[in-house]
Amino acid sequence: MAETFKVRLMQRSFLGLAIAVFIAACGSDSSGPGAGFECLGAALPTTAPSTIILGGQILQNALAPTALAGAEVIASKTGTDTLAATTSSTPGFYSLSISTGGTPVDGFLFVSKSGYITTYAYPSRPLAANDTTNVLVITASEFTLLGNAVGVTHTAGDGSIGIVVRDCDGNPLTGATVASSPPGVIKYNAAGAPSSSATSTSADGVAYILNVAAGSVTVMGTANGHTLRQHIVNARADVITLTELQP
Repeated sequence: MAETFKVRLMQRSFLGLAIAVFIAACGSDSSGPGAGFECLGAALPTTAPSTIILGGQILQNALAPTALAGAEVIASKTGTDTLAATTSSTPGFYSLSISTGGTPVDGFLFVSKSGYITTYAYPSRPLAANDTTNVLVITASEFTLLGNAVGVTHTAGDGSIGIVVRDCDGNPLTGATVASSPPGVIKYNAAGAPSSSATSTSADGVAYILNVAAGSVTVMGTANGHTLRQHIVNARADVITLTELQP
């Protein structure tokens, strides 16, 4: 079963406004980075609409994701400030209206339901526009299957980070590598399933940083010879942390 265990950690697709922000910020020229890396090194937005909408779907069952109703969903700023809270609907959907104060929101999404491992989802950069974040939550038994598939036994008290590496347009990147400070055990998917031997991302862009010391962790990576934009997540002990890396 471990050989076919497939984990779709987190699906994200930016709404039109977010895409417009990236296009405006990135720009390109014939001597610059290749397609998908036009935003490499670009300054991040410094302003945001007074209110942004964060929505998406909460999913369960890593083998065949389906909607999860009744999950608690909370958006918070990095630190302790709760911005908005709701519960996922019967089809698993949620929508949160977030007041920004006119600046991009540096925060995370908290998802919790009895019987599932609490999950924290961090974007690759502060949110400056409406965003769609779909989050897959898994059970303890599914997490054990993941560990078996990659050959890593979870160390109690450590953090576990799932990463999707994407280009500027949000497309998963093949051949990317990730790292962290402090370091953890790095693993990747291969052919859509967790692998014990893969040394870089496959078509889904998925990587794992396992058994990392709990607390602030800087996640970083490289793709197509480019250094990706690093950022910090709080890898809490014995829960799941999800994030993305982009140029």
